[in-house]
Amino acid sequence: MNTYRIVNGLGFVCFSVAALAFAGCAVDAGDDDSLLDDVVEEDVDQAEQALGVECANAAPTATFVGGINYSSPQTYNTSSCYKGVVLDVSSYSSLYAQNPSGSVFPGRTTVEWADSLPAFEDADHEARCESTYVAADLFEKVGSSWIHKTSKESLGSWTPFFDGGFCAGPAVSFSSEMQAGKTYRISASARSYKGSSAPTRKLHVESLQPVKAPR
Repeated sequence: MNTYRIVNGLGFVCFSVAALAFAGCAVDAGDDDSLLDDVVEEDVDQAEQALGVECANAAPTATFVGGINYSSPQTYNTSSCYKGVVLDVSSYSSLYAQNPSGSVFPGRTTVEWADSLPAFEDADHEARCESTYVAADLFEKVGSSWIHKTSKESLGSWTPFFDGGFCAGPAVSFSSEMQAGKTYRISASARSYKGSSAPTRKLHVESLQPVKAPR
C-alpha cells in the first residue's frame, strides 16, 4: 500500500533565479493534524496486515458444503487471522456460481455489515456511518494449499433524505471469482472504523442465487 504522509514542519523556499532582489516564496505544510495523520495511517496499515494471506494458516471458524450462511457475534478473533472470522466452503454450488442472461445480480457470496447503524438523531451520524468498515479475503484450495485470490473492502454510505437520511452499511461480494465445484475460504471482519484498534462488529456472510429482473 502506498501512503502519503504530511510531515510536521515540512517547508520549501523557492527563489527567483532571474533577480536576487525578489524575496523567496515559502510553503509550510506543517500543522497540528500531521501527527494525527501519521497515527491514523499507521493504524490503517496494521488493519490491512491483520487480514490477508496469513489467514490461510488459520483454523476455520465454521465450515460449509455448497454455500455459506453465517452470522457472527459482535466480538471475535481467530488465531493467525486477527479480529477476523474464517469460513470454508467445499463443493461450491452452481446455484451461486452463475450469471444468467437478464439477471440484475449474479450468483454471489456476500459479506455484509449486520450490526446497528447510526441514525439521523445520533451525533456525528454521517461521519460515523461512513467510517463503518467491512473487509474480506478470498482463498481457493489448490491441492493442500490455500491460494489467495483477491481482497475487497467497503465503507458505509450516508444518504440524505428530505429532512433526514439513512445509513447503508458496508458490504462486499464475490461472484465471478468463485466457480462451481471448488473449495474456498473467506476471511472477513467488520469494524466500527478502519483500524487495528477498532472494535469488531457483527457481520453476515451468505451465498445467494442470481436475482432476475422483474417482468
